[in-house]
Amino acid sequence: MNHSENEYLGEWQERIVAATQAKRSGFMATSAEKESLLTRLRVRILWSAMIVLLAGILAKVLSLQVFEAGQKLLLSQNNHIEQIRIVAERGKILDRRGSVLAQDVDDKRVYPEGKIFASVVGYTSQVTEEELGCIKGVCYNPGMRIGRSGVERAMEMELKGKDGGIIEEVDVGGSLVRERGRNEGERGADVELAIDARVQKLMYEAMGENEGVAVLIDVQGKVLGLVTTPTYDPNEITKYLEDTSKPYFLNKATSGVYPPGSVFKMVTAYAGLDSGVIDATTMIEDTGEIKIGEYRYGNWYFDQYGRKEGEVELTKALARSNDIYFYKVGEGVGINRLVTEAKKFGYGAKTGLEIPENAGLVPDPLWKERRTGEKWFLGNTYHLSIGQGDLLVTPVQVARATLGAISGRLCKLSILKNSRAECSDLNLKTDELNLVREGMRKACATGGVAFPFFDFAPYVLCKTGTAQHAGQNPSTGSGPSESEVLPHAWITVAYPGENPEVVLTVFVEAGGEGSKVAAPIAREILEGWKSLN
Repeated sequence: MNHSENEYLGEWQERIVAATQAKRSGFMATSAEKESLLTRLRVRILWSAMIVLLAGILAKVLSLQVFEAGQKLLLSQNNHIEQIRIVAERGKILDRRGSVLAQDVDDKRVYPEGKIFASVVGYTSQVTEEELGCIKGVCYNPGMRIGRSGVERAMEMELKGKDGGIIEEVDVGGSLVRERGRNEGERGADVELAIDARVQKLMYEAMGENEGVAVLIDVQGKVLGLVTTPTYDPNEITKYLEDTSKPYFLNKATSGVYPPGSVFKMVTAYAGLDSGVIDATTMIEDTGEIKIGEYRYGNWYFDQYGRKEGEVELTKALARSNDIYFYKVGEGVGINRLVTEAKKFGYGAKTGLEIPENAGLVPDPLWKERRTGEKWFLGNTYHLSIGQGDLLVTPVQVARATLGAISGRLCKLSILKNSRAECSDLNLKTDELNLVREGMRKACATGGVAFPFFDFAPYVLCKTGTAQHAGQNPSTGSGPSESEVLPHAWITVAYPGENPEVVLTVFVEAGGEGSKVAAPIAREILEGWKSLN
C-alpha cells in the first residue's frame, strides 16, 4: 500500500474513532442529564414533604397555643387539681321562743315537730335538672336541696347560704400533694317565726280528726298559730307524696277557698251603716223567707224550726245571725257597694303572708256575665249578703277581716317574728264600730247562737257561720253527693272582748253547724291560750 493510501486509511480511522467517541460522549451526556434531573426531583419532593410536615407542625402548635389553650390548660390542671364543694349549712327555722322547727343534722333536714308545723314550715327536696345553676348569687348543683313549700320555699334565699370549696393538688395516684386554697362559704341565716310552738301544738290537738283550719293572729297581724288538716310529716315526705287519697299538701288556711257563710255578715253590716241604709235603730221584720218568683230565700231559724224572730235591729241580727235582716240590707245598699265593702275588708286579695296564698273571689255582675253569660239578679245579691253564692274566701282572710271589724284597721298578715307591722285605717265611725262589736258580743252570750261560749270568761266577740256548698269537696274536686255533705262550719272570735289581743278563726270543712262543731274547737284553743298567758 502506497503512502497516499495509508494517509487516506488513517484519516477514516480517525473519523470513525471520533464518531464513536462522539456517540459515546452523547450517550454519556444524556445519562448524566437524566440522573441530574432525578436528583433535583427527589430533592424537591423531599423539600415539599418537609414543608408540608413543617406547616402541619406549625398549624398544630398554633391550634394548641391559641385556639385550644384554655381547654388544654384546664385539662392539664384537672390532672393535678381537684375542687371539692363545701355545701353551706342551711339556716334553722325557729319559733318565737327559739325552739327549733327545722335544722340540718348529718346532711339531712330534720323537722322536730313533724306534722304539727308541716303546713307552715314546709319541706325540702333535691333540685331538678331545670333548677341547676345560679339564682341571685345562690347556686345549685346536682344532689343539692331546695325548699318546696311553706317557709322553706318562701325564705329559700335566706336559708340557703353560700357554698364554699377547697382546691387540692393531687398526684397521679389521687393522693393529696397540698391544699392550694379554701373558702369556707357562708351558713344560711336562721328564720324566726311569730308562731309559738306551744300554741301551735294545742291548736293541732284541738282540731283532732277534723279536716280544716285554725288560725290565730294578734292585733298587729302577726300569725301566732296556723294549723291545717289533714297534713303530712316532712320527715317522711316520700310516704305522703305517694299517697294521693287526701290533699296532704294543700295549706287550706292560705290556699283553700270556701264560701264563708255568716262570718261575712259583719261586712254587710258595715256596708249598711256606711251607706246610711241602716243605723242602730233600724228595724227589719223577720218574715222567715223571701220569695221572688219561683225562687225562695229563707232564714235558717225558720227553715230548721219553723220560727221567726219578729222585728230585728242590727245587734240582734248579728247575735241571731238573721238571714232576712241581711238580705234586706244587701238589697238596700246594692251589689256595687257590697262588693266595694268586701274588698275594703281584704276579701278578693292576698293578706300579705310570706307563704303562698290564694286571693279568693268576690263576684260581681261583670264577673258573672263573663263567666256564665247571664245577668246579675237580686237573688245573687241576697246570697252575697250572707256570705254564700260564688263568694270564695280563705280562712286567713276571714281572720284578717274579723280583726278589721273589731279594730277598724286592716293589717297585712305576717308569719315572721321581726317583720314590720303594716296596718291601714278603715275609717270606721266609732259608734258604728261599737255597734258591730256589741252584736258580736251578743252572739257569744246567752241568747246568741254560739252557745259553747255562753259561760266563757272573760267574754269574747264572735260570729259563727254555717256555709252551704256544692256536693264536691273544694279541696279535692270530688266527694259525695250534695245530700250527703254537711255544710262548712265556721267561727271567728276576738279575745278578750273588752280589749282584744288576738283573733282566732276555726274552719271545719263539711263539718256541720258552726256553733256545734267549730265553736267547741275554738273554746278549747282559747282555754289553752289563757293557760299560757
